Amino acid sequence: MSNLDSFLSDDACPKNVIMTKATVALSPSRLPGLDLALNPYSGCAHRCTYCYAPYIMRRPVDDWGCTISARMNLPVLLDKELPRKKGMIGLGTVTDPYQPAEGALRLTRHCLEIMAKHHARTSVLTKSSLVARDADLLSRLDGSEVGITMTTVRDDRAAIFEPCASPPSKRLEAMKALHEAGVNVYAFLGPIIPTVADRGLVDLIGSICDAGASMIMVDRLNLRPGMMARMLARMEEVDPSSIAELGASIEDDAYYGSITERIKALCREQGMPYRDAF
Repeated sequence: MSNLDSFLSDDACPKNVIMTKATVALSPSRLPGLDLALNPYSGCAHRCTYCYAPYIMRRPVDDWGCTISARMNLPVLLDKELPRKKGMIGLGTVTDPYQPAEGALRLTRHCLEIMAKHHARTSVLTKSSLVARDADLLSRLDGSEVGITMTTVRDDRAAIFEPCASPPSKRLEAMKALHEAGVNVYAFLGPIIPTVADRGLVDLIGSICDAGASMIMVDRLNLRPGMMARMLARMEEVDPSSIAELGASIEDDAYYGSITERIKALCREQGMPYRDAF
């Protein structure tokens, strides 16, 4: 079995997914480097405690991970819009385009097929190893890139705040598979979370380099109302011994400045390009 074959999935669609229709496929994006946004799903089953998307979409945080909408007509709309809408398309700006439902529905893959037809460019961001399944299409989209989110190299620490996402070990495998297939892949190291990012930091940067990433992009944790309380509650549930350390650093600018400088130094040692996310 090849590296890419291991990411193919025939899983049944999760029961919390509802099929919907969109009226527009591509929306203007205000994110740096992106002209347009494409989100095949609304809501995200990865249930990351630090997720900012429900705040942007003005949906209850609890509902965001419980009910997932799949916009099944998106490939048809995209086919109609691409001839007149040009620029870099951000695939997954407020949801993960490779969350569990994608394994069965292949909605993101169908969108990539339309993009390939129109020679469009896309910038994908995901924390799912399933993205490697689509290396055949992504490698055909000239000028495109895939960002894989990494918050730590340790599977056990990632599971604290990303309980339903692919473990870091699988994400690194996907990164390597994409690189070997000729896809420009980078690591999105963020958000920086105390007691998570700083556990095995040297190994994290080394593993990202070994996997063939072209760049490391870094973003600190930006708290939204109620987020810190949820993160502390989750830590108390999983690792009570780390609560004090998390609470002391989670709003400390000096902590983020210090760890960012450590990451920059490690990138320089490895010859890895570094970039601040925003």
